[in-house]
Amino acid sequence: MKREKLQEFRNNKNLTQEQMASKLNITVAHYKAIEYGQRNPSFELMERIKKIFPKANIDKIFLS
Repeated sequence: MKREKLQEFRNNKNLTQEQMASKLNITVAHYKAIEYGQRNPSFELMERIKKIFPKANIDKIFLS
């Protein structure tokens, strides 16, 4: 199931999937798999998102 909240978050930051992957220091393929719901984000990755985007609501992005 596609993670529409993650895509919305990325779009609100005016970032491409490639730019988001680069910011998170992961491959584009890995990021796309997370955004398309093919892989689950690790706790470490969620922490990285929170560190890079301090105002990000991780629960809203991944758990709603």
